[in-house]
Order: sequence, then C-alpha cells, then structure tokens
Amino acid sequence: MLNLNDDTDDLVLLENALVVPPGPETKSKWQPSGVLDGSGALVENSISWSTSQSKVNNPPEMPAPKTVKDISGTYMFAGISYGHFGHFITESLSRVWALDELRDKIDGLIFTPKFQMRDNLRPFEVYREILDAMGVDLPIICPDGPVRVSKLYVPKQGFGLGDLIGGSEKFRSYIQKYAGSSIPSKGAEKIYISRSRLPSGRGGLLGESKLEEYLTAEGYEIFHPQYETKQDQLSQYKAARNIIAVDCSPLHLVGYVGNSDQRVGILTRRSMDFGKMFTQQLSLFRGIDCHVIDALVNDWLPANSNRPSRSSFGEVRFSEMYRQLKAAGLIEGTTPWEDLTQEERDADLARIAEAHKLAFKPFKPDESYA
Repeated sequence: MLNLNDDTDDLVLLENALVVPPGPETKSKWQPSGVLDGSGALVENSISWSTSQSKVNNPPEMPAPKTVKDISGTYMFAGISYGHFGHFITESLSRVWALDELRDKIDGLIFTPKFQMRDNLRPFEVYREILDAMGVDLPIICPDGPVRVSKLYVPKQGFGLGDLIGGSEKFRSYIQKYAGSSIPSKGAEKIYISRSRLPSGRGGLLGESKLEEYLTAEGYEIFHPQYETKQDQLSQYKAARNIIAVDCSPLHLVGYVGNSDQRVGILTRRSMDFGKMFTQQLSLFRGIDCHVIDALVNDWLPANSNRPSRSSFGEVRFSEMYRQLKAAGLIEGTTPWEDLTQEERDADLARIAEAHKLAFKPFKPDESYA
C-alpha cells in the first residue's frame, strides 16, 4: 500500500542499480519493470501505483548479464512513461518533486516505458512544453532494454489518480514553486474547455453545441485545447478567472498552474465520481474554488461497451445545469436554459453514431422522456 503522507525513506540512493523496462512482447496491464538492487530485489520506491492499493508494475526477473548496458554517472529514476496525455501529466510526472533536492546532483532522468515503442522518447518530445513548465529540464533516458546505472536515486511516487490525487506534501510544494512559474498568463477571463471537436472515440456531452451557445451568451470563450500549443494552454489556464469543463484531463493542468482567485465548474458527464477527484486536486494544490455540477440524466455507451468510460456520452438536463451554475456564481443570466428535446437528443445520438461508426445504447433504461 502506498501512503503519500509517510515520507520515510522516500528517496534512496543505490549503486549499480538495474533499471529494467518491460520487454517488447509484454502488453499486460501489470508490466514486469522497475529498479532492482544488487541482490536482484525490487526497490520498493520504484513501484508505481494507480491507486494507493493497486500496483502498475510487477517485479521483473533479473536480466541476463549480456543483455545489460552500463550507464555511468548519477541519475534519478522517474517512473513510467505513458503516451496517453492524461496519464503522462499525472503518473509520469509523479516523482518530479525530488528534483528540488537532486537537480544539481544528477546527470539526468531515467524512465521505463509503459509499453515499448518504436521511439521511447516520443512522449517527451510531444509533451516537451509541459515538462519545461514543470521545471523538468534535464536529459532523459527511456531504455528499450535493461541498464545498470553507476548511481541511481529512486524517489517514491508523490502523486497519482484515484485516492492519490491529493499528492504528497513534497509534490504539492514542488508544484506550487515551479509549475507554470515561467509561463505568462494570457487569454480570456472566462472559458469553457470543449470536447465538441475531438476526434471519434472520445466521449463528451450530448447537445454540447447547445451548451456552447448558452455559455457564449454568458461571455465564455469556447476553448479547444487540442488546437493550441501546450504553452498557450497553460497560459490560458493561468489567465482565466472562471473555467467550466467536463471531468477531463485538462483540469489536471489547471490544478498545476491555477490560482486561488479562480472558480471552476466541473460538469459531470458520466456516472463516475471524477468531480470529487478533480475538486481535491484543484483545491489542495492551488486553493481553487471548485463546484461539481451534476445534471446527468443518463450515460450513452458505445454498443460494444457495458459501462461508462472515456468514450461514453452524458445526457444532461440543461435546466438543472443552469440552476447549479448560477448558484455557484459561474453564470449570471436570468433566463433559465431549456433542456434538449427528445428530437434534439436523438439527432445528436445519430450524429455521434455516424462519427464513431458505432451505435450507442443507454446505460440506464431510456426513460428520459417517458
């Protein structure tokens, strides 16, 4: 079990440690990877966790000596590299807190890939601006085979998802000191982080175009982060005073670079308790005033799925969303919002079914208009 509040031995130094990435054929969720000490035992701090009780990696076998490459110098083990945006900005950055102590003592960082890629360094190129904004400015190694490192610091994970979203005190302190400190605040004062132009396979809200019309009338700029540079995203998240978004990955970035003058409305788009998780991160990290706006009526799932997920679409009552947003001080209009009609809902379901080349079904019996 991982206890973020226990900092006992949360940073250890090893000599001739072995960093073992997963093999090229390994595709399981629980990858055999991590750091082995001289005796071949898994170093506890190199375990990565998806929650405080759920490990991501399993102990790897001791590699054959002929397969091991030697790396001289002093490095820090930085955990698992993910290609997925949300996992990268949370789990792949979960050990950067140790840079506050180690920056001038090490030659670089060593990650293990979640899965072997054609180019294991590709995620670090894609997310370079985010790394820079987090104060991660050292050389990075992400090997395709086991390596032996002359000296290796291994910090304990300080952040994650689920019940790890509050972070350790050292991780939060690092974020407050470094994250976004070099990024200027620039952009609209009120934004809605939209999913309406995401590619197929990504879920969202039914009738999101109608929501965007309502919010535009309230003075909100419709913000599509996928069309912006990472630096411009961070600049906008620093500048906005009011932010409305569904429970989605960009809110993690708001939690990194935001401030206590901000008010955030988190729209529930699926029957999962993500609003509470984001509220915990944003309030603990930056003192942001958060409001979970739950007007969810039903989840519409891809036909090949049986539970709400990142690919499902939420059906909401806009009249209830209006009431909650106004109570939170996020909108000011005096004219209540109108719900989707059944015809509008069905037309949007037909649109997303065509875009996904897949039918959608209700998670609960479809009694919305009964």
